[in-house]
This record gives sequence, C-alpha cells and structure tokens, in this order.
Amino acid sequence: MRLLIALTLLLATATGALADRVALVMGNGNYLHAKPLRNAVNDATDVAARLREMGFDVHEGIDLPQRDALRLVQQVGQRLHYDDTVLFYFAGHATQLGSQNYIMPVDASPGSENDLVKSSISLQSILATLESRAHTRLVILDACRNNPFVARTDGSRSADDATRGLFRMDAGVGSFIAYSTEPGNVAADGTGRNSPFTEALLRHIDRPGENIHAVMRRVRADVMEASSNRQIPWENSALIDEVYLAGLPRTADNSTSANTALAKPLVTHNPRPALMGETCISGEIDGTTARFCASSVLASQGANSYGPENLIDDSPATAWVEGVKGTGEGQTLAWEFGTEKDIRTLFMINGYAKSERVFTRNARVASLRVTGSTGAQAMLNLRDTMDWQRFDLPGMAAQKWIQLEILSTYPGTHYDDTALSALGFQ
Repeated sequence: MRLLIALTLLLATATGALADRVALVMGNGNYLHAKPLRNAVNDATDVAARLREMGFDVHEGIDLPQRDALRLVQQVGQRLHYDDTVLFYFAGHATQLGSQNYIMPVDASPGSENDLVKSSISLQSILATLESRAHTRLVILDACRNNPFVARTDGSRSADDATRGLFRMDAGVGSFIAYSTEPGNVAADGTGRNSPFTEALLRHIDRPGENIHAVMRRVRADVMEASSNRQIPWENSALIDEVYLAGLPRTADNSTSANTALAKPLVTHNPRPALMGETCISGEIDGTTARFCASSVLASQGANSYGPENLIDDSPATAWVEGVKGTGEGQTLAWEFGTEKDIRTLFMINGYAKSERVFTRNARVASLRVTGSTGAQAMLNLRDTMDWQRFDLPGMAAQKWIQLEILSTYPGTHYDDTALSALGFQ
C-alpha cells in the first residue's frame, strides 16, 4: 500500500496573516516486516522542503515506529490554535480494516487484522485530533492500496482485492479530501524519485493566487496525462473558506485586495438535530442565556428526579440519568445559545456522585463526542472517578450550539442507567 496524505487546516484563508502555518510531515519507507517503499521517504522529505520554502513551520518524522508517530501527532496537535494553518502529510503503507483506515508505522506487524489494528494507527483518530484544533482541514491521499501485512490462512502475504482500497471518508464541514485516484482504483508508485501524484503535487502546490481546488485540477490533469487516464485523482469537499496554499490572488492593479486579505472567514452553522421526546430547560446557564436539552430522562422515583436541571444545580448529590433501555450509548445533551459563543472548556462530574455506593451501582460515561454548530468535533475520554474533570476545546469557537453524545460507558454493578452529576462550560 502506497499512501500519501496531506492534511491542511486553514492553509491560507483571509485571516492567514494572523495565524501560524504549521506542517506535520511523516514518511515511512523502510518497513521492518515488508518490502521497502522506493518513493515514500523521498516524497515526504521533498514535500517538507517545499513547505518550508512556502513559510510553513514543519515538524518532520521519517521512518517512525508507532509510539513515536503517535507522540509526534499529539505534540503538533497541542501547539495548534483555532486560526492556525496546519498541514499533515504522510507517505507510506496504509489500509482499510473494517470501516476504518489505518496508516502503517515502520514497526507494523504482519498477521491477522486484529494484530494489524494493534500495531497500526487509525487515520480517523489522527484527523479527529486535528479537527478539534482548527477550523478548516485539507486531506490528500496518494495510495497504491494493496496491503502486504495481512496474512492469509496459509501464512502467505495477501495482496488480493480483499485487502485493497481505503474506506472512503466523507468531508465534514470545513474539510477537503483529495484521493490520488478514484475510489476502488490503484495509484501508481512511479519509477522516478516521486510517485506520479506527488510529482504533480510538488509541481503545483506553490502556485500563488490559486486555491486548493484550482491546484488539484492541475494535479488531476497531469496525473491523467502521465497514466493515459488509468489514474484519475478524486476529491470530496465541504470547505467553508477559500483556501490558498501560496498566497492570495492579486487584483487587476497587481495588489492584494484589502477586503479579501482582512475579511473575517464566513462561518456556516448547521441546524441542531433535535430529537422527539427530548426534555429542555431554558434560562441563565453558567452566565449565558441558553436552552439545555436531554434526549431522554429516567422516570422519577419517589422524591428523586433525574432531569437535565440536575447538571447545573451545583450539587453532586443529584444527577441527570438517561432514560432508554440499555446503557445509553447514543443519548445526547445539548446547549443552544442565542448568538455565537466560544466554548473553550468543559467541566463535568461523571456518574451519580451522591455516594460511592450509588456511583458504582449505576453506569458512568466512558467517552463522549462533542459536536458544534460549525461541524467542529472533539472526542473526550472520561475518568471513572467522582471528582471534577476538565476538557479544553480549542476548536469550538463561535458555536451557536454544542451537543454531547455518549459513545461508551463504564458498567454499573446493579443498573444499566448512565448518569452525569454536573456539567458546565467556559
């Protein structure tokens, strides 16, 4: 599998002059358990050099094992700010396993699909990390998509159709995803220093005054000509802003338009997916006028009630408890604001924290997905404790609503009902 990934977050939007331009470039060619890739390291080092010439702050990782690759992704993610430009580029092996795409570090181990999942890195998890940090993302995948790591039952390496192809990832709001060839086809590795796709990308990526769509049209034309139409780069876009890789366009008098250069990026808001039967309250919540909704509520038991108001009453002895059969995966809590609001931090107390006994008897939240009105998302992993927990959300600026969805839970010793005792934001 040849994979080239470029992930660009807000490459050169109208506010580019006010933000940093950051690049994370990774290339793996010298695999421990697979035939070396001829061009992967060349592709990564050449792209890194070109991006430095274009003014990016480049963080480079070549032939990284799994632990070092994950550490580098986290380090770059932690230094990003919402308005930054960030580019993530990966060259090497990658594959689809189930409904997830995985990139292969140099120490990826051949074997069953389960073995490979443990030794590889989920591409979707990398994208989620960066999506929570920036407003606009661009992804470019250049792949020769057979997988030499999954073993057949007879112990041989598999490269048949069952191990070819990447799972197609839809572009979320503010994202652009380009593939080096159409879904289901195979991209060539090339006979020169770079793959045909990367060679074309390097040829056009620094063209001033052309947005990413124009650059990719030029790349597509070059690759189609070089491959006699056997390889056709593909793309999927939900960008909000115009994204320029190498400078804004010039006006007729050969000067940059002041309105374009200084304009505030247009923010598009999605309607919140309201649910039938949800319970809502309105009023002043943490100093903000808001409507607060829970998708379900456990029926009252005697003097105890379990509505969303318990999350904002400053008492850990009360709790919101979801009211569906099972442990509540998929249940949601949502804030609706009258205007755009920056959500920088979430605070919460997990479980029913009335006492240690009540806490352990009921289920608790293990992980949540936070979604904002702009399409921004963040994944949160909660501790199984009764104390306050804090989560910074640098990608949640200018939201008209945010929604928390339960993804997984810690089981209770007696009840399936999942609870939260307190919830707030800044």
